Amino acid sequence: MNKNRRRVLAVITAGLLILTILSAGCISTLNPLPHEVMVREHIIAVNPEYVPSSLIISLLVNPNGYETSLFDALDEYLPRENPVIEIGAGIGAVSAYVNDRLFIKTEHIALEPNPYYTELLRETKKKNNLGTRFVQGAINYDTAFVPYVVSRNIIDTASAAAYTDETVTVQSLTLSQIIRDSTFVDKTNITLIVDAEGVCEDILDNEPALSHAVSTIITTVTGSDEIFELRRKAESAGYTLANTPLADESGLMTLVFQRT
Repeated sequence: MNKNRRRVLAVITAGLLILTILSAGCISTLNPLPHEVMVREHIIAVNPEYVPSSLIISLLVNPNGYETSLFDALDEYLPRENPVIEIGAGIGAVSAYVNDRLFIKTEHIALEPNPYYTELLRETKKKNNLGTRFVQGAINYDTAFVPYVVSRNIIDTASAAAYTDETVTVQSLTLSQIIRDSTFVDKTNITLIVDAEGVCEDILDNEPALSHAVSTIITTVTGSDEIFELRRKAESAGYTLANTPLADESGLMTLVFQRT
């Protein structure tokens, strides 16, 4: 084996070893994980203290493998001319992708309950020159404020990743409130993107007349058992299922409903 081949093999072996150690949670106090990742040509700010190391690693290894079911649905069904309300912005990978495709960039509101993620979302907004307005809050119909559990990565003395939970109080919002307080020019043809478990059903239960304002719903589910009930509620609210949901590698499925 020549010297160049040995060098390449050594680099590959070292890389695989690092990924194995990181994925096992053995993060040193120097924390080798980056604070930025690239997802579908957008710079996404991440903080290893709050964003799970497993997610950061998966984005480094396969950045375009993240939520492929949702991205495929957006490619086919996102109306570029309509305003967007996004529930569950997460780390902002979907937000950046959506905003880049809208004709009017400022007609995009993204809701995220995690206060540490909202800080990262502001960084992502600057880095990608997004028009998105990120709002900290959660969809809730019972109380004015709702407790939300945030998991934080703590580096302990053994240089292994430990986790602690912190409960924060988050403002409750309804879809009607978000629409009313928006500056959208057209409040009758909104696209609703929901990437938060159970939230779409909650909206349909509590705001069954949303079809007067929302023309397209794009929502994710993690199990086939959810599809029947969600479809029933959407049809009762005046929508029809426009796509055939298929699971991606992570098991995520995306349903697209359009106003009848």
